[in-house]
Amino acid sequence: MNFTPFSLILSSEKDVSKGDVFMNQEELNRALAEMAEALRGLGIPVSCKIQPDVLINSRAKRRLGCCYYQNGSFTIEVSAMLLEQPEKLRQTLAHELLHTCPGCRNHGERWKAHAQKAGEVLGFSIQRLAPVEGETGPLRHDTIKYVLECERCGARIYRARLSKAVKRPWRYRCKCGGKLKRERIG
Repeated sequence: MNFTPFSLILSSEKDVSKGDVFMNQEELNRALAEMAEALRGLGIPVSCKIQPDVLINSRAKRRLGCCYYQNGSFTIEVSAMLLEQPEKLRQTLAHELLHTCPGCRNHGERWKAHAQKAGEVLGFSIQRLAPVEGETGPLRHDTIKYVLECERCGARIYRARLSKAVKRPWRYRCKCGGKLKRERIG
């Protein structure tokens, strides 16, 4: 993982009116702590073993946040693009904090129940996938370079990268069991 030092991303002299980053590390950490306390106040069993510093990933293009467990504690990471969107940042922090609850490492039924409860009280929707303000599609816009098509049902699978399935489609099958073939683009 590649993390940019927070001091390079943030500066108190940036102009908010231009859409620049406006939070510093202390404010971000405080937002994490406040959100954790708010969730605990709702009876949601957020772990106490959370690193106090939020990591900023300046390279994240497809995800808004990440929660991972390492050396006995959870670490929360957010995409740098969220620093310009305080409400989306709060939602993402809540989402990632819910992953610290027992049995909530995935987006299963327990996680969904906690997310619904928290969302109703906090006034926002905590979901597995969320669009970013100003975005109409995925977080990263990849150019489709490869298309795989099922010979049985005609399903089309789009790929931006040269994966194993794109290189050797005859080794893979569609969900229906049909053979895949690679279509030419352009």
